[in-house]
Amino acid sequence: MRLNLAWKLLLGFLVVIAVSVTTFAALANRSTEREVRRAIGQAPQVPQMAAEQLSAYFRGRGSWEGVDRLLAGGHMMGMMGMGRGIGDLVIVDPGGLPLVGERINPLDTSAATPIIVDGVVVGYVLPPPADRALLAERDILGRVNQAIFVAALLSLGAALIGAALLTTGMLKPVRELTVAARAMAGGDLSRRVPVRGRDEVGELSHAFNHMGESLQQAESLRRDMTADIAHELRNPLSVMQARMEAVIDGVYPPTAEHLQPVLEQTRLLGRLVEDLRTLALADAGQLSLDRQEIDLAGVVGRTVAGYQAQAQVAGLELRARLTEEARVLADPGRIEQVIGNLLSNAMRHTPPGSAVEVTLERRTDRARLEVADGGEGIPAEALPNVFERFYRADRSRSREAGGSGLG
Repeated sequence: MRLNLAWKLLLGFLVVIAVSVTTFAALANRSTEREVRRAIGQAPQVPQMAAEQLSAYFRGRGSWEGVDRLLAGGHMMGMMGMGRGIGDLVIVDPGGLPLVGERINPLDTSAATPIIVDGVVVGYVLPPPADRALLAERDILGRVNQAIFVAALLSLGAALIGAALLTTGMLKPVRELTVAARAMAGGDLSRRVPVRGRDEVGELSHAFNHMGESLQQAESLRRDMTADIAHELRNPLSVMQARMEAVIDGVYPPTAEHLQPVLEQTRLLGRLVEDLRTLALADAGQLSLDRQEIDLAGVVGRTVAGYQAQAQVAGLELRARLTEEARVLADPGRIEQVIGNLLSNAMRHTPPGSAVEVTLERRTDRARLEVADGGEGIPAEALPNVFERFYRADRSRSREAGGSGLG
């Protein structure tokens, strides 16, 4: 039989509660039994105390008139702190007639305590028979045990109700997480759960919601990436197809001039495929970096020099302000690729007649490279996404207006 978590928790609570209640009942029974026996052990003192009080009563009244009502109500013994112990005693006059209790025949005064007034015996106080004391002990213990049993049952029931409510409250967030996880596994990435409290379950709910947001964002990026890759591949392929069909149909002669666009688009596809391969290696953690100590100022200077011709064609001024030397640990090929991407983006978005400035500063144990342009800038709402792959702030579908977004 497979038990769910609710039953497991409830059974666990039940075991703990049952053990606690049983232990309490056993201790209460043992303590009560000890106290009852201690009280019964003090019973021999009761007849003597009763005799003294009855002697004072007789001295004040001169007779036993009304003593039966007084003793039956327990007023005298209650005032002396004897409680109900007087109820089991037998009090008789000198002739053996009972004042309180049952008549005893024959009267044996050897075990009795005399009630003496001015040297005259006016009565006797007899202890209860042994069997009656035993019955009284059993009766008291029986009533106490019955009360303990009822209290234990009530406590057990109340504790079980509390445990059931506690279990239900504890498992409600877990059930919500289960339902949401199943919905998310079925493709509903928008499902979220309420965060209740700041305990471990609340932290789990918060982590689940954060995971859902990340998955939803990743799914959105995946769809955009698929569409962008298809577009990036379709454009050069369309150009190549149209150019080759024109050559085959005789519209253009198969000269270098008319085949050059095909070669350029082929190179473009090659760069895109290489970018995708590099991205896949980076995602898989297999992108190898040739880290070595290099002069970053020299790398930046060579890269800027390589883009001067492109800047002149675009009508831009490409300036560089470099420190004399900046030794860093880096992969020279990859860092040159990064600098090239920054320069390409800067020149692409800078209008003619403006300048692109590259600044390299050395700061203690690190270097700071900055590329500033006079372009339109990146919208504030696009800043959180500029490092996402295939992201372009203007979402243009033109290669002339934007790159692939892989840089």
